Amino acid sequence: MRKRVKLYTIFIICFGLSLLAYLTLNMPFSWEIAKGFLFWSILILATESFRTPLPYGGFVTLGFPIVYATLLMYGPAFSSLIAFCGSLLELKSKGDKKERAYKALFDGGQLTISISLAWLVYRQVGGTFITSFSSGSIIPLGLSALVYFVTNSFLVSVVLSLEKKTSFIDMWLNNFKWLTPNYLAQTPLGFLMAVIYKQISWWSVVFIMFPLYIAHYAYKLYTDMQREHLGVIQALSSAVEARDPYTEKHSKRMAEYAMATAREMGFSMYDSQVVRYAAILHDIGKIGVSDYILSKPGDLTKEEWKRMQKHSRIGADIVTQIDSFKEASKLVYHHHERYNGQGYPDGLRGEDIPLGARIIAVVDAYDAMTSRRPYRKAYSREEAVAELKKNIGTQFDGKVVEAFLRVIERDAN
Repeated sequence: MRKRVKLYTIFIICFGLSLLAYLTLNMPFSWEIAKGFLFWSILILATESFRTPLPYGGFVTLGFPIVYATLLMYGPAFSSLIAFCGSLLELKSKGDKKERAYKALFDGGQLTISISLAWLVYRQVGGTFITSFSSGSIIPLGLSALVYFVTNSFLVSVVLSLEKKTSFIDMWLNNFKWLTPNYLAQTPLGFLMAVIYKQISWWSVVFIMFPLYIAHYAYKLYTDMQREHLGVIQALSSAVEARDPYTEKHSKRMAEYAMATAREMGFSMYDSQVVRYAAILHDIGKIGVSDYILSKPGDLTKEEWKRMQKHSRIGADIVTQIDSFKEASKLVYHHHERYNGQGYPDGLRGEDIPLGARIIAVVDAYDAMTSRRPYRKAYSREEAVAELKKNIGTQFDGKVVEAFLRVIERDAN
């Protein structure tokens, strides 16, 4: 898989750089263009420094209106050089120096390709350069912006899908589809920047940046809030685990195994994340169970067992109060159902149990068996696997067990 990523990256870099070289050789030069390049390169560096990570890799920046404005005024060569300047900020990011260089060159290459295709469409449908005396028309502007976004998101989706071992369609739908209105909404700003720059002055363009920064700030607040929600729940989950030293980091291990098993079973990126969240939160309801019951070294009484069973309901009630985790709450609620219908809280059977909950049940059982408890020593990996196989069809779904065993087999190798 890493070989495919490398080959694809090198291809985009070589094609993009070759295209940039061809465009630059045919680019006119003047003192006016040089001054414009200085202004727009400073602006692109300022905007590209505001990066917000996307859910499944990559990031969104404020650079598109800058790139689009320069495309409308000067054409693809000038615009590609400006975009390349912005991509150089990748060199300042964290990580391996060689990998950062690859990312910067890849970004520059795919942006050059996206800009060139957008320009080709713009000219084919009647678009003209924006000058001191003329502006563009709505159809060429809209179509070229759409082509830019589709090409840009396609090229990035391919490399991310190879890295994450998922389909290109799955990656695009979950990581980029929702950005389409965002790009189309920024198109008028790019057009306005070009008109103002040509017909008024360079300093007037700076005022157009304020709406962009406000939009960026609002989106950043939204993503930060989502991370904080998960952080709060993880902290609560850790607090529950801290009450029992035998379950330390249980949820973290659960999350890794559950998400890997979901991916193994063909879940989309989004649905796999839902399973991951549910795995982190699955025991959060134990916050409502007394320490005496949680740490009791022997068997629970009938009354104590009833109290323990309430933790799935309590957990679901906690999680469902956060909008972004409502889907995960269903898995938290049902993760103690058994395949033969003998589980709790609702006694669901077989395929009626949500598949994500069936995954969590298998992973939870395995991690519990391979962890030390006050009343027994930890099972070996072989003993735990044998127990999972033994309970296929009664406690566990056979398809889930098989997928999970493939996951831990890969980890062992």
